[in-house]
Amino acid sequence: MKIALGMILRSLDSDMDLMKFIGNAEKYGHQLDCVVVAYAQNLDPLVESKLKKKVPFFAVDIRNPTYCLEQFRRRGISNAVAGALLGCPVEIQRGMAPYGFNRNIVMIEAMLRGADILFFVDNDVDPAVLKKSANGYVTEEVDFFGAHLEYLKAGSQVTTGEYSGYNILPPAVFDGMEDLLAGVGKSDMLEYWQNSETHRCLTLQSQSREPKPSTKILGGNCAITVSALRRLPPFFSSHYTVGGEMFLCRGEDTVLGMEIGKSGVVCTDIGLNPLHDTYKNFPTEPDLRGDPDTQNRFYYACTGWVGRNPFLSFVRGDDMKSVREYQRARLIRGLKALTAYTSNPRFLSVMSNFETSWDSFGRYVNEYERVSEAWEEYLVRSDFAHEGIDDKPLSARRFGQRDLHAQHCSPSYEKGP
Repeated sequence: MKIALGMILRSLDSDMDLMKFIGNAEKYGHQLDCVVVAYAQNLDPLVESKLKKKVPFFAVDIRNPTYCLEQFRRRGISNAVAGALLGCPVEIQRGMAPYGFNRNIVMIEAMLRGADILFFVDNDVDPAVLKKSANGYVTEEVDFFGAHLEYLKAGSQVTTGEYSGYNILPPAVFDGMEDLLAGVGKSDMLEYWQNSETHRCLTLQSQSREPKPSTKILGGNCAITVSALRRLPPFFSSHYTVGGEMFLCRGEDTVLGMEIGKSGVVCTDIGLNPLHDTYKNFPTEPDLRGDPDTQNRFYYACTGWVGRNPFLSFVRGDDMKSVREYQRARLIRGLKALTAYTSNPRFLSVMSNFETSWDSFGRYVNEYERVSEAWEEYLVRSDFAHEGIDDKPLSARRFGQRDLHAQHCSPSYEKGP
């Protein structure tokens, strides 16, 4: 089984993020047959050369994924499919491109390089876990690859897990927390956030690792077999623009996770929680009231959630008009409370993000149709086709053949800029 390691970076100007995982694999006796990095801005040739001396290393410029394009041509895959899957959907700003597009680039490159298993890790994740000690907290390196491979060899086709470290929700106490979470579509986190005075939004590695079935995939801590990818849709997320600034929608694994159970793919949360340096300054506790960096990170989390929610609501089959009205009312109250709590009026601007994202709903759906149908053709026309695939476009099969501009939307939601 050939193992690939994938990571997404804005620029490849240091080997530190990759070397901690390459070194971890070497330490515990795992061979990495392929390491793929997608980058959007700059590549330091000295860093690339150093990495190539350690592992079979491939740096992919997402603006021009040369190898993927060449392989598509050799396999007779159409320019339309290549454009949908490999053509960056936005003009690169600050090294940013939609999360789903980035992940698909890494995934396709790894598949074309012959990988059987793809590990995804993020550059702010370590192959170590956070545990409590007599003196506070301690990080402990773990056999990251071995932990996932144990369950993959036992029959799982996708493995994942949560993180240790600070949650994206920073410790907070204010009266509008429930409204804010409802407005950004994170109501399931209310009890957790309300109890943040106790646990400080810090997660530790459990002493007993309890594996469990899962449909939630975390991109910075997962392994996916190519056999599973043959039966799943691609990653997908979009973007929108407010005041000349591009914002990225979160939830690139939304449809992917929903389809895991339906497709019969076995996904296991292996109970290994690698350290995620969410705010880039661990172990400093995030301070939502007094730290501008924490506020900035949380602001972009909110803009990502409101970006995700229209497409998520559609996939769920919600009444789109009702959801939009409900979330708008809750978000208005929640943002006012958050602004008063933080003394930062910038949070009020998230309402503009909310409206723009909902007005962009039709574009999101059209983009998903295009990407998912291209993914289907890519699988069929390459070496990765699987038995039992039918002749319906993947987008229609995934949504039960209902109209992607269906009755759940009013005409104003269908257009999008």
